[in-house]
Amino acid sequence: MNRNIHHSQIIFLCSFLLVLVGCHNNAHLRTQKVLKPGEKAYSASGVLAMGGEDEGYRELNNTGIMGLRGEVSMLTGGEDSESGPYLGLGAGEDGPGLILGYDYRKYTGQSSGQAKKLGAQIEVNFSGAGQTFHLRPSLTSTTKRGRPFYGGVHGLLAVGRLMDRLEWETIDTSYYWNYEYHEQEFDYNFNSLGAGLTAGMELLAFNDNSLQLQVDVSLVKNSFNTDAEPPVIDMENVEWFSWEEEYYEYGGDFSHSDDPVLMVTGSAGISFFKPDPKMIAPLEPFPVPSYRPLAPPPEKIIYDPETGLPVPSEPEEPKVEFDPETGEMIQKDTETSYDPETGGLIKTNREIIHDPETGLQVPAKPTLKTSDGTILFSKKELTYDDIKYQAREAAKRMHNKSTHQLCGVGSCVFYLIGLPAAVLYVESGLLSTLDPYDPFYVELDPSQRIQYKHAYKQEEKQLRRKSIYGAEGFCVGFFFIIIMMIGGV
Repeated sequence: MNRNIHHSQIIFLCSFLLVLVGCHNNAHLRTQKVLKPGEKAYSASGVLAMGGEDEGYRELNNTGIMGLRGEVSMLTGGEDSESGPYLGLGAGEDGPGLILGYDYRKYTGQSSGQAKKLGAQIEVNFSGAGQTFHLRPSLTSTTKRGRPFYGGVHGLLAVGRLMDRLEWETIDTSYYWNYEYHEQEFDYNFNSLGAGLTAGMELLAFNDNSLQLQVDVSLVKNSFNTDAEPPVIDMENVEWFSWEEEYYEYGGDFSHSDDPVLMVTGSAGISFFKPDPKMIAPLEPFPVPSYRPLAPPPEKIIYDPETGLPVPSEPEEPKVEFDPETGEMIQKDTETSYDPETGGLIKTNREIIHDPETGLQVPAKPTLKTSDGTILFSKKELTYDDIKYQAREAAKRMHNKSTHQLCGVGSCVFYLIGLPAAVLYVESGLLSTLDPYDPFYVELDPSQRIQYKHAYKQEEKQLRRKSIYGAEGFCVGFFFIIIMMIGGV
């Protein structure tokens, strides 16, 4: 018995949610960040619209606009504007539909430090009912790091030439009260006007992506116009037909103009930013890595064998030589050569090291340096712990926590494919973010690079597990609580 009650409650909840989803739309989720010239923003979003139509008219209320939709878009920044196409799939009264549109917004008020975006989205909705043209002009404030909230106003205009189907029954009393089912297609015109407010939040925690939430509230007025009339029915043997009550309920006309109705829409999405390759400086210096320098070796101390006291070390006199022709001093740590034409001394800055026993030149001892040329320590003095420390720090810097958490949530939504894909991605180490051009990594010898890669990927795997599996655990817990709440009603 309880199982049947719980099943009926779940069906009621799903039916209630379907009723809330309206066949209208007033929202488009786009980044509110001001794009640089040539910069591109790729966005993906989900939109859920509620309301926007008068449910009192049972036979004629389809707008042809997708209220429940998913969109992908691309914006390209210009000197003082942004523009780009978008594509969407949605669900309407007649089933799934396709959305094709274009964005254009101009930047205003940049000189005052309070930039705004003024423009519109223009789209066409293709559904089983036909095509509907939809225009949404808007004026919104902008976001940047440290200022995530934005707001604005928007308008709505929709026009469509659509098709619908009326269904009715008759009772023929000439033959045992025979019920007959009938249907008839007809065309109608739809138009809608509205205006409302927009409020949202865009989290710009990283330079290459953002997370965004938005709410839109509007008042819309819809109009439906048609020349359709009830069919001609032979009333001699027909006792009743279902159209009669509905037709005269509308005053003898299926056309109607609704009073303004409320529409509320929630949207969520993510944007990825890609700068213009022409604007990237190719020779920018690398940031100074967070190296942990080794402690200098202890100073060698000599003791007097008679007194036992330390003998103060005398500074060594610099070993210098002088050029016999010019009288200039020649340093031992520099390479010298003579110009064959003038006979003058040529000095180079390359470090020269000589074997103390043979006096022959040997290769310089490889060292690690910072970007300003400061020598930190020799590669041969690096321990495994030092390499592991640098690899872990690099993995933490390259890890994008918010993106991996979003992947974890997405794997729960598309669980049949998402969960196995998430496990494969985490445990196999695919798409590693290890930077082969990192200054520290470049200076390592082959055996040290193997140690670095191993430590980096181990830390990378732990960070991915924490972000993705943690988000999946949150989703499972959230769904479990919802089921328990429904079962306890």
